[in-house]
Amino acid sequence: MSPYSHNLSVVKSGTGTQPSHSLLSALAADHSVHPERLNATLARIGEVLEIVNGGEASTAELFHRCREAAGHEHGLNQPMSPESALTVGAVLTTGLDSGQLEYLTELLWQSELSTDEVIDLHKRFKIPVSHLEDDLLPVKGDGALITDSKGAVYIDLDSNYSATNLGNANSEIALGLYNQASLLVSQKEDRIQVARARFLKEFQGMLPAGLDCFYWQNSGGEAVDKSLKIAKAFTGNTGVIAFEGGFHGRTHGAVAVTHNPAYRVPFGLDDVPWVHFAAFGDLEAVESILASGAAKTVILELVQGEEAGIRPAGEAFAQGLRSLCDQHGALLIADEVQTGFGRVADGPDTWFASQRFGITPDIIAIGKSFGGGYPVTAVVTTQEVSAAMKGGYDGSTFGGNPMAMTAALIATRQMKSLDLPACSHARGLQIEAALNALGSPRVKGWRVLGLMVGIDLESPEAVSTVQKAMIERGVHSSLSTGATMRWMPPLVITEDQVDKVMHAFACAVEEI
Repeated sequence: MSPYSHNLSVVKSGTGTQPSHSLLSALAADHSVHPERLNATLARIGEVLEIVNGGEASTAELFHRCREAAGHEHGLNQPMSPESALTVGAVLTTGLDSGQLEYLTELLWQSELSTDEVIDLHKRFKIPVSHLEDDLLPVKGDGALITDSKGAVYIDLDSNYSATNLGNANSEIALGLYNQASLLVSQKEDRIQVARARFLKEFQGMLPAGLDCFYWQNSGGEAVDKSLKIAKAFTGNTGVIAFEGGFHGRTHGAVAVTHNPAYRVPFGLDDVPWVHFAAFGDLEAVESILASGAAKTVILELVQGEEAGIRPAGEAFAQGLRSLCDQHGALLIADEVQTGFGRVADGPDTWFASQRFGITPDIIAIGKSFGGGYPVTAVVTTQEVSAAMKGGYDGSTFGGNPMAMTAALIATRQMKSLDLPACSHARGLQIEAALNALGSPRVKGWRVLGLMVGIDLESPEAVSTVQKAMIERGVHSSLSTGATMRWMPPLVITEDQVDKVMHAFACAVEEI
C-alpha cells in the first residue's frame, strides 16, 4: 500500500494546493514501486533548497518551516515518516514556484540522502583498502555524462576504469535486468540456463578465432586468477612470467603477478618462487626463462594501464611473445579486462588489443564493459586448453548468472550495432589531433590507443592541478599514474564532447 493512500486533504496550503504525488513519493518512498529507496532526510531537503533557491535569503526561512513541520525532535539525518513527508511537502509547495518544485523533486529522486551524510557513511564503514574518492557524488548518467548530487553535469573521462563503455546509464540493460530478475535471479555457474544459452547463440565474431570456451567470473581479478589456474593445469608447470609495469587486479593470484612491490609486500607475495618478472619489451629475458624450464606461462597487458600510464606492447613484442611461447610449449595469457570491447581499437571490428597487435593468445581474460557496467567477466580459451580442467577443479556460485548473462547479451549486441571500435578509433584520432595542435611545452608526451589515453605532464602535482581545473570546466578526470593523466571515457562520447574535453584541457594546462 502506498504511504499516501490515506486522505491527502488534511494537508493543504493556504492556497488550497496539495504537494504533487511525485514530490511526496520522493520524500517518502512507496516501496511497492521503489523498494530500493529510503525516505528523504531534512539534511537533503536543506541541501537541495540551497541549489534550487539559488541561496536566496528566503532559503533559511523556508528550511526552518520545513523543520517545524517535521517536528523539532526530528533529526537532520533521520528519514521522514509519511506523515512528516505530507506536512513538509505542503511547506515546500507553498514556498517554491512550479519550476523550483520540479527541480527540487528531480534532485530528491536522484538522492534522498545528503551528500555530507553519504560521505560520512562511507568514511565510517569503509575498510581503507583504497583512497576514498569524495570529490563528487554521482547520481545519474547519460551517455558520457554524469550528474552529481548537487545538479552539476560533467563529461566522464574515467568510465569506471573502462567498465561503462556504453555510457553511464542504459535503459535497455535496465529493462532486460528487470525482466530477468522477475523470472530468475541466480543460478550457479555449472547449471544450464536460458539466459546464457541466448548469449552463446548470439555472441559471435568478437574474440580472436579459436577462443570459444568460457569460464564465467564476476571480477577482473577473478578472471586472471582462474586464467593462471587453467594454464598451470594444462602445462603442468607452476612458473609464470609477468612484466614490470603490469597490473592484473586485486585478488591473491592477480596481485602475485602484478609488479609493483607495494601491492605484493604486505601479503607476503614479494618473492614467490613461481613468479618471474621481466622488463616489458625484453624478449631475450623471456626466452631465457622459458628455455630454463622455470615457467610455461606468460601473462601480460598488451597495453599496460594503471601502473605504467598507458604503455603499449607494440606488434613486434606481442608477436615475439607469441612465437616464443609456441617454440617452448608455453601458454600466452592476454589480460584484456581493461583493453577489451573496443577500448584500444585502431579501426572497425578491433574488439581486443590482441587483434590490434595481430596475435591470438591461448587464454584471454575479459571483463569491465562486458556487461555494460553490470559485473560479468570471463576466462576464454581453446577447446584443447580447456580440456585440462576437470570436474571439481574450480567452481563459482555467481559466475555467469542469469542477470550477468542478460546484461552481457544486451551490451555486446549494442556494442556491435553502435560499432564501438569505429567510434573509439575516430574519437582517439580527434584527441590526438587536438594534442598535436596544442603544442604546449607543459605536455611532455602522450599515447593514444583508441580511447585509452595517457598524457604526460611535468609532475604529479601538475596532473592534480589540471584535473581540478578541468572539473571546474565540467570535465571529470581522476585517473593518473605519477605524472601521467589517464583518460578512458565511455566509447559513446560524442565529437562535440571531445571538443569540450580538449578545450578544458588546453585551458587547464595554461593554468599550471
